[in-house]
Amino acid sequence: MKGILTVLLLIFTLTIYGQTAEEYLEKGIEKHEKQDFKGAIKEYSKAIKADKSNKLAYYNRGSCQLALKEYKSAMADFDKTIKLDPNFVKAYYSRATVFASQQKYLEALPDLDKTIALDPSTPNALTLRGQIRAQTGRQEEACLDFKRALELGEAQAEQYLIQFCGGEVQSTETLLLEWPEEENWKVGSEQESGEITLVEYIHADESLEDWTEFGSMMTVKGAKNVPMDKAMNMMIEQAKKMAPKAKLTFIEKDESAEYPWIIFIIESPEYNIDNTPESQLWYVVQGKTSLFMNFRAIKEAKIPTELQDKWMQFFKTARIVEQ
Repeated sequence: MKGILTVLLLIFTLTIYGQTAEEYLEKGIEKHEKQDFKGAIKEYSKAIKADKSNKLAYYNRGSCQLALKEYKSAMADFDKTIKLDPNFVKAYYSRATVFASQQKYLEALPDLDKTIALDPSTPNALTLRGQIRAQTGRQEEACLDFKRALELGEAQAEQYLIQFCGGEVQSTETLLLEWPEEENWKVGSEQESGEITLVEYIHADESLEDWTEFGSMMTVKGAKNVPMDKAMNMMIEQAKKMAPKAKLTFIEKDESAEYPWIIFIIESPEYNIDNTPESQLWYVVQGKTSLFMNFRAIKEAKIPTELQDKWMQFFKTARIVEQ
């Protein structure tokens, strides 16, 4: 009986122990959101004392210390976060920010490189790395960072393109489309061949070989004055080569807009080499110097009405920026 009571007491203690750490963390987050950084630090410290493997408590405490310019303490917490989780993307970027805040710009570069390697769709990391590269004589690489950041929706990148890249800014245009952060998108593939740029998006916990929802943004540079119906028909023709039973459904278009656009759906019950169905909602828009062809897809024979409406609203937030 004594042994059983000892085990039960241990389980009870461990349960309370874990709950206490979580409670302290939640209290810290509440104060953090109210910018009560000192109060949040106290709560995060309690969470760490209760659970020394709580990487989020270390990271959040470091973020508060960074906000208070307590650089040495912030650095120690970001170091610990990375030690606990070598793939904690935000910790690398925050540690780079600590270096940059102390004007240790070259020391910040490895952490920015790591941030972008882990998550290529981190626009603020690209912008900061671009600034450092520009200031250290690596202008060509800097301009590439600014352009990529601008494509990802970082408006400030346009200013840096003008400041550091001169007339190069005026030669192209970009379609800005912010993929919802709450849906945990990441760049699965990025390719450039001649005048075509292709970026493919998948959810953070999925792969290009195994996905539930897929996104694609293609830029065809130099393609001008393409009729929207022609663009739509071209896509269904290509689809039928791989999926003969593919069905086209026109949804909406506006060819009188400054940047003409069209929305349509291609639904394929099966493919020649794969019986898995796939449905795509396309948004094609004609820029002044480029054609932008984008779609989202699911592995279903039809797109539910609610999802179709959601995707349409998403694509209509896109805007073209002339560089």
